[in-house]
Order: sequence, then C-alpha cells, then structure tokens
Amino acid sequence: MRKERDRDYIRTVEDLFFCVVGYTHPPDRIIAYLKYMPSPEGKWGHTQRFQRMLKQYDAKSVAEGFKLLEEKYPKYLYYDPVNNITFSAVPLESIAERYYPEEKVKELTKRKNLDPLEKKAVSLIETISSESHVPIEKYGITGSILINIHNPEFSDIDLTVYGKENALATKDAVLNLKKERVLEGFQGKEAEEWINRKKGMFQLYIEQAKLLLERKWNIGFYEGTRFSIHPIKEDQEIKEKYGHEKYRSKGLILIEARVESADESLYLPCKYKVKDVKILEGEEAENITEVVSYEGIFCHFAEKGEKIRVGGKLEEVTPKSGKKYHRVLVGSAEAKAKDFIHIVTR
Repeated sequence: MRKERDRDYIRTVEDLFFCVVGYTHPPDRIIAYLKYMPSPEGKWGHTQRFQRMLKQYDAKSVAEGFKLLEEKYPKYLYYDPVNNITFSAVPLESIAERYYPEEKVKELTKRKNLDPLEKKAVSLIETISSESHVPIEKYGITGSILINIHNPEFSDIDLTVYGKENALATKDAVLNLKKERVLEGFQGKEAEEWINRKKGMFQLYIEQAKLLLERKWNIGFYEGTRFSIHPIKEDQEIKEKYGHEKYRSKGLILIEARVESADESLYLPCKYKVKDVKILEGEEAENITEVVSYEGIFCHFAEKGEKIRVGGKLEEVTPKSGKKYHRVLVGSAEAKAKDFIHIVTR
C-alpha cells in the first residue's frame, strides 16, 4: 500500500467520502476534507445516494464542512499540534476503503462495460497521453468517477498526473490541444461566469480574475464535458515529513514580494519562494521566504520574477534542523476567506 497523496479518496465506516489533502499526515490519521455524505436527496450515487458537501474548493466551504462534522461526527475533527490548526482528519481505524486515482485508470482501461462519462474520461486521458508522450499509467481519475458515484449527465472529469516532468509535459500538451480545438478553454458565457464567481470568492479585481483564468491551463471542456487536471507528487518527490517543521501563527499580514521560484507551485499546497519582501500591514517579521497556498486556485499562477501582493496568515516556521523562518499562508481559517495572491506586475 503506497503513501496517501493529494486527491486520493477515503470511505469511512459511516460511508462518508473524504478527499485527501497534501502529502504529510499524523501517524494515526489522514488529513482530508469531507466531500460527500449519504443523503436520500443526493444527486450522486446509484444504489445509495450521496450529496456533495464541498460546494466550492475554498477555505470557506471547508470550514462549513467542519461545522457539520462538529455536530454529527466530531471524531473527524482534529487539532494538529504540528500545524497548530484544527482540521478534518480520518483516524486509520475509521477507514473502510481507500481509493487511488491511478488504479481507477487501470480498471477503466481493462473494463468493457463503461458508461458514457467513463468512456469520455478514458478517451481524454488517451488523447492527452498521445500528445504529451506521458504514459497512461502516470494519469489518474479522481472525484466522483473514482469512487463510482458519478452521474454521466452532469459530473465533471477530474484527472491527476503524477510527477513534475509529466505534469509540465501535460501542460504543454493541453495548451497545444486547446490551440487545435480538440480541447476547449473557458469562453464567452462560461468564462464570464467563472471570472465573476472567482472574483467574489477570492478578493480579486476583474483584471486579476481574467489573468487567473488566462493562466488556468488545467481546466476546460472535452466534448462538452468540463475537465480539470491536478499535478501530484510521486513518492520520491515527497521531501516533507510530518513533524519536521512546526508552525506558529503570528496574525494576519499583507506583503508585496518578488517571486524567486515557482517550481513548487504546480502542487497543492502550492509554494512560492519569495524575496525583496515588503510588509504593508501587520507585524514586522524577518526572513519571510515563502508564500504557501491551500487555495488551489492560486496554483501555477504567479511566475518567476513577478511581483505579487499577498494577504494571509503570517507563520513562524521552526524546522527540526536549520534556522527559523517565516511564511505567509493563504487559505487559513483565521483569514475568513479574505486572503489572496495578486499579480502586481507582469
């Protein structure tokens, strides 16, 4: 059994479906957010119906999920002393089944009786794999198709791609396929709706929201169905270990900085190494070297050399070895959905 990775899924003994977050987890549980739960009125599922609990992929929606867990399933809320936050996490003894996106691809490519959405998902992977020369085994299918509760009439296709080089090759392939109109980007009404929705959710000016969409290579439409692609680290690329760094909140902060490296911005949480940091609001702090976002919308957004403005939570980071440093975290409960990353210059 491999390590849990971002976008894997877990089914609990109560038939709750959780989506795994990130790559580092406590020894006795898996950090994940509640995505689906049983409900007679649910639109997902076949013999058993499920409703989607996470309406949007943002910190505000995750926090709303915490309220439900607190009321009905408090054992899934966990104070993490390493990250110094309370988050949802599934105890190992409560796991009924684990779902791995790459295993779903193997299953669907072997199975003959696929429904229309499953067929389309396999076709999309084959199309991107052919263009990118990335083996099909390096792709996965996550979301409702992975856990077999999808509805072919309205469900999306959510893909994963494993490994940095494979992700970059996939990015080039998707951009080429969009030029050839094999894949479609967001245009017209869809683009306008996306921009207006994100603008309201993430403190974005209209120009910032347009730029964000312009850089979102990993979303679009394939034969009329919406798709997304999420780069995931392979096991050998996972350098961080649970407990090797501890974090202490030092309040909210607003900074401007220059992006020194965006190499880790493909993944969630996405990371930007920064320099030339100027504090605009908040506590004075030395050695702010990193901006980290759990808001996936800011993944692969800013580029090396660009100046960014960031509102978020200032954290003091204490490694097991080495010097203390500070980072700015986007996507915390403390920020109450008011945090952001803006491009100041292009």
